[in-house]
Amino acid sequence: MASSGSQRLDDGIFEIVDEAGDARSGVISINDTELETPNLLPVVNFYAGGTDSSLYGGGIHRTIKEFMNGDEVINGGDYSRYFDGVMTSVASLTDYGISRERYEDYIAAPIRERDVFDFNGTLFLDSGGFKFLGDGTLDGSNFEVDVDQEAIVEIQRKLGGDVLVNLDRPIEPDDDYSTRVEKARLTAENVNEFLNLTTQDDTRYLTLHGYNYSMLDTFLTEIEKAIGRDRVHREFDGVALGSLVPLKDNKGKLITAVSDCREVLSDWGFEELPLHVLGISSSAIPLLAAVGADTFDSSSYIHSAINGKYDTSLYNSEPVDEVDFTECDCQVCSDDVLVNRMEGDVEYQKDKLGAVAMHNLIIQKEEIKRIQSAIQTPGEEALRSYIEQSLGREKSMQQHAHRVVNESLGGYF
Repeated sequence: MASSGSQRLDDGIFEIVDEAGDARSGVISINDTELETPNLLPVVNFYAGGTDSSLYGGGIHRTIKEFMNGDEVINGGDYSRYFDGVMTSVASLTDYGISRERYEDYIAAPIRERDVFDFNGTLFLDSGGFKFLGDGTLDGSNFEVDVDQEAIVEIQRKLGGDVLVNLDRPIEPDDDYSTRVEKARLTAENVNEFLNLTTQDDTRYLTLHGYNYSMLDTFLTEIEKAIGRDRVHREFDGVALGSLVPLKDNKGKLITAVSDCREVLSDWGFEELPLHVLGISSSAIPLLAAVGADTFDSSSYIHSAINGKYDTSLYNSEPVDEVDFTECDCQVCSDDVLVNRMEGDVEYQKDKLGAVAMHNLIIQKEEIKRIQSAIQTPGEEALRSYIEQSLGREKSMQQHAHRVVNESLGGYF
């Protein structure tokens, strides 16, 4: 790590506190927020198609914001610890075909400064690059906003993001070599502009894309060509690994991508930067945390609920209409009012499925706490034992559990 980069780490952006093999636990400190790692950032759509009085609308997304706020609409309760960090995307601003007036209202003040959102956690603001690969516009009901790196940074700043992520060009599994290199080159051009538009007072994550060491090394090489080796090594506070969502069901490829990314980062002198994995959560979390991922984000907790799935663990779910809620002691399932809603005593589906989504998020966040605790226990045995007792009991996960134990936690003997 270059000395200036080390100084930034010394200033408290990321402190690695404990390690177990390749896994690590630490604290990311940004502005007035702290985020313990490993950690999962739920994707939250702050702005939808409604009005101020309805938390900017948005169906089930509105219910999630009501949980975040501890609103009386969801029978109160403090759920803020589950929103210690969240991910939102510039691309989500116009998901509901809003008017220009509504759009301008959305970006008129930072999210944390709006009384309607009682949010004090760390705000990651993704660029939404995966949505802008076509015509490069944010589309509303009666307007368009041309999207380029300058426009993205402006919006990220107006929304009050703690972590800013450059506009990128995600790759696809079937991209050939020349296509991947071209996307890396185009991303590198955005990275150069991103650095010119921001300062070291901003917290800046560099996006990388690739599924193995060679692809990731090539991506970094293209970025270095565009901005120079010195800037690569002194101007970033973290790395965001993208393009993995198409591989979300292939645990073996996910493990390779993250472990190889950590190896590339080490070889380039970035081993102390926090590594965020974009769009991946659920059963992949323990595996990827074991090989060195620090933070994750996902909307799977919401999508599972929309599909009627009530999570019983990171690895299993039940149809919500068949659940015995007395078997769970989470904050949602301990609330009789919310249980009645999950049982179907609601006027609107968002009130039933929103409660299920909050339960699903709690399941994932509580598992993250157990992983943290295992990493923080001296030696590798606690994390090995955790992986064996959780993933090792799931037949579809056994080979992956054995792999990470052998490759990242010193093996069994």
